[in-house]
Amino acid sequence: MEHDRSQAIGLISALLAGVLFGTAVAVSRYAYDAGASGILVAGFRSIIVVVVLAAVVKIAGHSWSLPRSLIPLVISNGILMAVMTYGNIGAVEFISVGLASLLFFTFPVIIAVLVIILRIERVSLAKLFAIGLAFAGIAAMLGASVGNVDWRGTAFSLVAALATAVNAIMIARYFARVNILVATLHLSIVALITLVLIAAFVAEVRLPSTPGGWWGVIGVAVFQAAGTPLYMVALARIGALKAGMATNIQPVTAIFEAWVLFGEVLSVLQALGGAMVLIGIALMQWIDLRGRTSVITKITPPD
Repeated sequence: MEHDRSQAIGLISALLAGVLFGTAVAVSRYAYDAGASGILVAGFRSIIVVVVLAAVVKIAGHSWSLPRSLIPLVISNGILMAVMTYGNIGAVEFISVGLASLLFFTFPVIIAVLVIILRIERVSLAKLFAIGLAFAGIAAMLGASVGNVDWRGTAFSLVAALATAVNAIMIARYFARVNILVATLHLSIVALITLVLIAAFVAEVRLPSTPGGWWGVIGVAVFQAAGTPLYMVALARIGALKAGMATNIQPVTAIFEAWVLFGEVLSVLQALGGAMVLIGIALMQWIDLRGRTSVITKITPPD
């Protein structure tokens, strides 16, 4: 009974996190329509996330320190997190919420490809089919977008997806033995410093010109800051695989809310490509889940 309750809490937390992350991307449109720049939205979001994570770590009574051997990795992964944040949120400055969300959410496919290239695990024919389906969907989305959308938004989303994939693999490989909440706090601090440097020397910082624009900036920060601890709860209770499956709701949420709030509609080919990506990702995760369930069944002795 207690196990079932813990699983239910983890699943609900993952779903809520996915909805909050998707909503954060959708409401960023308010900020951009009011003239705000992507670096401002991403930077303010990072400030709030750092504050919330620091408070959660303090309340939970965790030690703030990490092994000194991890410092180089904290710096590199923190920079990747900055790229992820800026690219994911900043893409909406140039392209629609729906397309930005779908392009960014190709990161599970990139993870699968990197896992194959790095020979981290063996890949079945079924999983190769799922990866191929997802890449066909990406090609369809990009083909439908050539000449129709700002290339900067597409680049932002895809670079953010690549940074997210590399970050995820490195965290799983090198941060498995430390508290993930504390590690995320350190990574977020480095990401914030990186974004401040980008704002100071590279990107143009523009403030929103209307109260609604400021509410968009605040909304992005609040929704992502609220979703991050929930996602950590989900990871702890149901694991990365099930949590990842539940957060597939993220792009769906963003697309639906962008349609309701702003009347944004994807083209038929973009929507079809996005559906192929999501189906491919869901199929990959289902294959992994079935494989793990089979292993557990084999090693569990009968009553």
